[in-house]
Amino acid sequence: MKFTLQNAKQFGWEGVKGFEYSNKNDFQNVSIAYAEISGRHGKIKNTKSDRVYIVFEGEGEFILDGKVIPVQRMDALIVPKNTPYDYHGAMKVFLMDLPAFEEGNDVKLE
Repeated sequence: MKFTLQNAKQFGWEGVKGFEYSNKNDFQNVSIAYAEISGRHGKIKNTKSDRVYIVFEGEGEFILDGKVIPVQRMDALIVPKNTPYDYHGAMKVFLMDLPAFEEGNDVKLE
């Protein structure tokens, strides 16, 4: 399966501009997205999926279960399901949800 930015569904809010490349309708086991971060994400947890982030450009900080983790270009971070987290910075990231992302599984914590 091939997915392209041109066919990706755009999403986002202040500080986050994202592109959903795939979702559970494409493949149940994993979904993929790309996001340009220019601020703060907002504290959440995902109740069903582990999440993998790879930083392709820039730098920032993840706050993973209360621990501050600096990240920079080509760093990868795994966020286990049900783990509270947030992040901020000026960076471009690729992310994967395993199993695939479903609406309602991200719980806002603030």
